[in-house]
Amino acid sequence: MGEHARKIKVSLIQSGPMTDDIEQNVTELLEIADRVGEREHPDFLLYGELSYLPYIGAVHEKKYFNWAESIPGNTTKRFAEKAKKHEMCILLGVFEKSENQNIFYNSTVVLGPNGNIIEGAFQDGRKVLRYNKSHIPYHVSERLKYFGRKSYFPPSWGLSIPSPPEYRYDETFYFTPGDGWPIFNTPKARIGITTCFDRHFPEPYRILALQGAEIIFTASVAMAFSAEKGASMAETYLIELQIRALENSVWLVTVNKAGTENLQGQLTHCYGNSAVIHPTGKIMARGSNDRPEVINYELDLEDVNMTRCLLPLFPSRRPDLYKLIVEK
Repeated sequence: MGEHARKIKVSLIQSGPMTDDIEQNVTELLEIADRVGEREHPDFLLYGELSYLPYIGAVHEKKYFNWAESIPGNTTKRFAEKAKKHEMCILLGVFEKSENQNIFYNSTVVLGPNGNIIEGAFQDGRKVLRYNKSHIPYHVSERLKYFGRKSYFPPSWGLSIPSPPEYRYDETFYFTPGDGWPIFNTPKARIGITTCFDRHFPEPYRILALQGAEIIFTASVAMAFSAEKGASMAETYLIELQIRALENSVWLVTVNKAGTENLQGQLTHCYGNSAVIHPTGKIMARGSNDRPEVINYELDLEDVNMTRCLLPLFPSRRPDLYKLIVEK
């Protein structure tokens, strides 16, 4: 295996809470890019979801639409300069404002080592400048409307999600859902991208793997929701992603915030645990659950082929039997 190794260095930027001083946030993340670029020389540097913003989904304010910008835009250009300077790919989360100014997305852009945006491509040939988060979470009160009943969750569950407006966490106020999962052909690897809530759905990961993704990057602002019965989100976060890696025989690289963020008095607590996960599902590198840090790891892309020989899932698939999955 050694003579066929395809080594890739990844750096995960597990940030702490962000403030509403966006310029300060951007400056600090640019400084991190320089430090990590000079010391580690990674092929990929992954920032978190909405990288330089506090989690706006917790507070519904029209003024925060002013934080959105186009792609390319001033912020992506500043990070692209760092990507070129250190000859690395930077995956940056952006609150995107569309060209017509009326549609907004939770996006991730891939900035290449030449300073240009690397386009993604859908299977039908469409080209895009970024990935748009495709599964958008909404508040529990809206879920109750969806199910057409007053109380979908039995009282015995003790679900710790208070009623609005105190605890909204509804991203549909800001973001329009994306329309699928493109592949990004970078100089070092064929990659796919998912964002936070996407991780609860196995389909995006399978779609990306079927298109040849070798690494899937998942950036999150994953919060510590819990119920009196059963597991908390913090407990299941990496379990879910280990399964996504294993069932698709891909490298999975995930980053999450760590700490408690305060936006207009609304607290958002994230539990870190950024990680690099092997195609067999093993956690190879892992961050803490309570502090900002950088996690560095060198992976071997040949382990994707090795795992698929060991566990030949794809030749054994029966898509003719899976039609129920795509029925509404």
